[in-house]
Amino acid sequence: MKDESSDLLTVKEASRFLNINEKKLYALVKEGRLPGTKVTGKWLFPKAQLGQFVKGKALETVKKSFWESLVNKKVLLMCGSDDPVISIAQGHFHKMFPDFILFSSSVGSREGIRLLKESFCTIAVSHLYDNKQDDFNFPCIRKYFQNADELVVINLFYRTIGFVSREVAVQSMKECVDNKLRFINRQEGSGVRALVDHLIEDEGIKPSELTGYDTQVFTHYDVVRSVATGLTDVGIAAESVAVSSRLVFSPIFEERFDMVVKKEAFFDRHVQAFVEFIRSDHFRDLLDMMKGYNDRETGKVVYPK
Repeated sequence: MKDESSDLLTVKEASRFLNINEKKLYALVKEGRLPGTKVTGKWLFPKAQLGQFVKGKALETVKKSFWESLVNKKVLLMCGSDDPVISIAQGHFHKMFPDFILFSSSVGSREGIRLLKESFCTIAVSHLYDNKQDDFNFPCIRKYFQNADELVVINLFYRTIGFVSREVAVQSMKECVDNKLRFINRQEGSGVRALVDHLIEDEGIKPSELTGYDTQVFTHYDVVRSVATGLTDVGIAAESVAVSSRLVFSPIFEERFDMVVKKEAFFDRHVQAFVEFIRSDHFRDLLDMMKGYNDRETGKVVYPK
């Protein structure tokens, strides 16, 4: 049988366990922040609950450090479109600028711009195309920001996007419908989803005619994995992701991939560090080693012109 007394610590044992002096220990007990009980005039403390207290203090330290880093502008929060270059760049950016850390979240282009509007991120990344205005990103930006002068838009790269399929090339949505192919779609608000909706409309197809239109994933890798494993037959993804999968890739078009930042934050040191990073030869080398990218305007301010 387990000796329950071994789970109870004396004052001296508890102070050593918590690495605090006995006076501080009594103060924490008095404040109700530490569990303890008096038995025959002596204080005893449950070891397991003291362990939870230590873990809680460690977590508080981590949270405090993280929020202090945000306040001191050492952390860049990037939200928006999914792209493998963004994921790869995080470590390279930190290596070049050890004082700063880049976190990214693939929530879709439109959601990234909305989160930037609400100040939930530092940078939004987007490739939303508006066929009526024949322009990337700005039509969506204007829907969320009444005054575009609040923003600075810098090109990250151009990339090629296209159909991915097994064995036989697919070049239109009509082929998907006519051949009853199972399609894997992206989430609402993503640039690829906007492209899908444009292609469907342009080809005179109803969403209900496309098998799998409502089947959604959040990244290019998810699309490629779904097709490669046979769960679906066709999807749309970046060429850089498709080439590593041995799937058939059929280009649709080249799209402009931009970063959007509020002008009030543009000259902050962590944002400027990232701008310097994307203008570096190191970032261009990352693009060159991956299929389907073009750096002809990388680092260029596309707005304001």
